[in-house]
Amino acid sequence: IDEDGFKKAMEIQKKKAHDAHKATNYMGADATVYDEIDPSITTEFTGYDSLTASSKITVLTTETELVEALSDGEVGTIIVEKTPFYATMGGQQGDKGEIRTASGIFQVEETIKLRGGKVGHIGKMTNGMIKAGDVADLSVDAKLRRDTCRNHSATHLLQKALREVLGTHVEQAGSYQDGERTRFDFSHFAAMTPEELKKVEAIVNEKIAEKIDVRTDVMTVEEAKKTGAMALFGEKYGDVVRVVSVSDFSVEFCGGTHVDNTAKLGLFRIVSENSVASGVRRIEAVTGTGVLRLLDAAQLEMQQAAQALKLGNVSELAERCTSVMAELKEKDRALESLNQKISDAQIEAAFNNVNEVKGVKVISAMLNGVNPQMLRKMGDRIKAMDEPYIAVLAGVQDGKGSLLCACSKAAIAHGAHAGQIVQRVAAYTGGKGGGKAEQAMAGVGQTYMIDEALMAAENIIRNLISEG
Repeated sequence: IDEDGFKKAMEIQKKKAHDAHKATNYMGADATVYDEIDPSITTEFTGYDSLTASSKITVLTTETELVEALSDGEVGTIIVEKTPFYATMGGQQGDKGEIRTASGIFQVEETIKLRGGKVGHIGKMTNGMIKAGDVADLSVDAKLRRDTCRNHSATHLLQKALREVLGTHVEQAGSYQDGERTRFDFSHFAAMTPEELKKVEAIVNEKIAEKIDVRTDVMTVEEAKKTGAMALFGEKYGDVVRVVSVSDFSVEFCGGTHVDNTAKLGLFRIVSENSVASGVRRIEAVTGTGVLRLLDAAQLEMQQAAQALKLGNVSELAERCTSVMAELKEKDRALESLNQKISDAQIEAAFNNVNEVKGVKVISAMLNGVNPQMLRKMGDRIKAMDEPYIAVLAGVQDGKGSLLCACSKAAIAHGAHAGQIVQRVAAYTGGKGGGKAEQAMAGVGQTYMIDEALMAAENIIRNLISEG
């Protein structure tokens, strides 16, 4: 091969293509390299029946231009006359695999559907060179396809099971299947209960255990509708469609790839159920080896938890967790009692430093290790006072601060209002809050400003209350 001559010719071709075509991004919505492909070029999909094929390469592209060849290390797209690679459609992730010629190897990392019935195999040259016009051997990653088929067939069983458990209002609102999992969005008005999830899971596993053949029929849309096959609302179908049937349990329009018997799903396990939009729920689930991976991960977590708790056997984990939780609750109660004693001591100290403003006794103090709940208990004590008392207290715990103001009934009679006081005191720290006349709370913005805020409290109170 005249490599030097080829490289020179390639550079000339690249310049011509660049001058003639101004490409945007690789997969962009505006203009892409794919817009330059001859519209008459199409690709026939043969992957329902086989995972391998030999076919002529019709188009090669880099990320920005049409080319005559791809060489080692280059990223690009290959289009052929016939392909066993399923392109991403209908929620099913496209195939991966390998395209090989006598002179090069191309690793397919993504398969996409292009306009005009073309299938693009996107990937990277890992060895040698591939040229347009070469006859290539195409090979789909069999394990990935098998796992994807399992998850896609499981989606059909899942939809039917949901309709049986929840009701016929359940409609597909989106789905996604790859080799790892199935994700199914459906219309439903509330979160599913654990019991409902278990029922759905059990129905799907029952159908797997029954070893039901999965049949695919090609027929006209009118014939398909007569079978009662479910179709996606708003989806456009051609004159001829594929109908996938799992006995009479599930019959759906579907162009995806599937297992030929439900037994090949192995097992089905729901991983999660949550909301994705108003009136739309999402289930994620796994099948086959995905269930084994899930169980392995759970087993590992239990072993790590057992080790952390210094247990010799995972079977002791539940009992030990119950014991640890009881111990923690007891320690929490002891800690709360201790904190209460500390806070009582601090409030007693604050009572020894009372100032009088217009006949009202004012207490202001910063209390360390005191949370908002403890502050409220102190406020209850102030509110119960017969004499006119106002307390402005700051509690600081774990670097976070809270302010409380509490007023006795006698202080309120003087015009005191806890909500107004705490709001103005909190403003000194950059915090906000407020509340009722007898008790109110506020957040602290900057804890280092608490001392200044408490020093301002007396003037704030003086301006609010009347003479006794």
